[in-house]
Amino acid sequence: MSHETMMRLRDFSCGLFFMLQVSGTIVMYIKGRKHKLQRSAFYFMFYLLLISVFEFYVFFIDNILGSQERPVTDMLQTTAVPLALFLLYRLTHPYNMRFVAAACNVAPYVLAISSYIVQPDRNVYEAILWVALAHSIFIILYGAYAVKRFNSIIIQSFSSDDRLSLRWMWYILTLFLALAATWFVATKTKSPLGAAAYNTICSSIFASLCYFIYRQEDMLEVLDASNKEKAKADVTDTPPLTLKAMDNAGPDYHFAQHLEKVFVEDEIFLNPTLNINDLAQALHTNRTYISNYLNQQLDTSFYEYVNGWRVDKAKQLLTNTELTLEEITMQSGFNSLSSFRRYFVSATGLTPSAYRRRNK
Repeated sequence: MSHETMMRLRDFSCGLFFMLQVSGTIVMYIKGRKHKLQRSAFYFMFYLLLISVFEFYVFFIDNILGSQERPVTDMLQTTAVPLALFLLYRLTHPYNMRFVAAACNVAPYVLAISSYIVQPDRNVYEAILWVALAHSIFIILYGAYAVKRFNSIIIQSFSSDDRLSLRWMWYILTLFLALAATWFVATKTKSPLGAAAYNTICSSIFASLCYFIYRQEDMLEVLDASNKEKAKADVTDTPPLTLKAMDNAGPDYHFAQHLEKVFVEDEIFLNPTLNINDLAQALHTNRTYISNYLNQQLDTSFYEYVNGWRVDKAKQLLTNTELTLEEITMQSGFNSLSSFRRYFVSATGLTPSAYRRRNK
């Protein structure tokens, strides 16, 4: 491939990435006006857009940096690493990172770049690249842990993980690992082809991130909305009960019977957005007690318990009716056909259609 072709490929990939940044930032701004999670993503994407605008000006309009053009722009790109950690933290924790932790995360980059601008030193530049690479690897490892932890929290509070689960983050983390390696090689070789590969992976990450974060529900917002709807009942302010208290409650309490009643007679599991606050309201207790009871007494999670009832309902409908899978999805409490199929296969080892054929 000729050098001219590689340059064109680099410029095209740069333009594609820039257009994706502009459109993605606008979309996150629009949705971020009502949702805090998307607002955090907007700040991250807007900062990246500012870096791209500056680089576009330096590379294609006026090189105000002179011979320091490449080192300064490379180091500017490294500042996206701590910001990526902020966004990852916000995705996996329904609250902001503490100021001290945030400052410790960003400070080395700010100090190093400021030092380089005052007194350009090749060793400082090389050190920043290595630190950014090591930091990127840390983010990937931390991300794997945080996503796993977050998904385990989801199953304790929600009956459906659609638009709440962060399974999609495994895909982003894989791309981020490829990006870190490509970026490091591109900064060493200064090849237009390496820059094109870097821009292409950036475009893939950016487009995917915009799509998934746009759809992502904020766990804290969902629970807060549920709490506000039940504020009159003041359920969440009830002091948490312990299992010992349950054992000593005597025959008048009968928590197990009450729990079974709301599932057998009231069929509360048919609510596709059911969460643990809803169940606490129905049982006139609190989420802590329910979670403890399910985990310790029944050895299950809220997610597994509710969807177990839904699967049993779906089995009845599959065996005794001619309803379509879409109708069974709605009438058994699942909020989407994909989640119905996924959980049904996980619980029974069969697809809904295969189960119907076997039991008809």
